[in-house]
Amino acid sequence: MRSRGEEVRDRWRTPARRWVVERTFAWLKSFRSLRTRYCCYLVNFMGLLYLALACILWRKLV
Repeated sequence: MRSRGEEVRDRWRTPARRWVVERTFAWLKSFRSLRTRYCCYLVNFMGLLYLALACILWRKLV
């Protein structure tokens, strides 16, 4: 993965997309149950993750 400095120098190539992932993780940090992982089971954690992503999507659409 290229750094942010290379993104500015190499404009004819595909730019680095790291900020998309960093922004998504920052949005997910606002959900306390995901940040501290209170769930013991992976199924419950994945359910909370999907719910958080749906809430984030809903906020962006409305």
